[in-house]
Amino acid sequence: MSYQKSSIQILKLKNQTYLPFQLHQLPKWFNTSTTNYFNYKGYCYISLTDILKNNKFFNLQNFKDKLTFNNQLPQQYKTAK
Repeated sequence: MSYQKSSIQILKLKNQTYLPFQLHQLPKWFNTSTTNYFNYKGYCYISLTDILKNNKFFNLQNFKDKLTFNNQLPQQYKTAK
């Protein structure tokens, strides 16, 4: 499946994987001076190595499965028109 409407992507730069977070979703351990991150298109991309180092229970497949786009949400979660 290809979703052209959304800018949410898992990025890979220089053999490092970066996962997108919105500002209100940042992990509690996030620190701008010690975390490998960058901002792009309104999202804060955090390095997967930093996430795994700070959260031993992190599940990448679960993160990918829950990475939603507005057009994928069930009807009950969409706003009424």
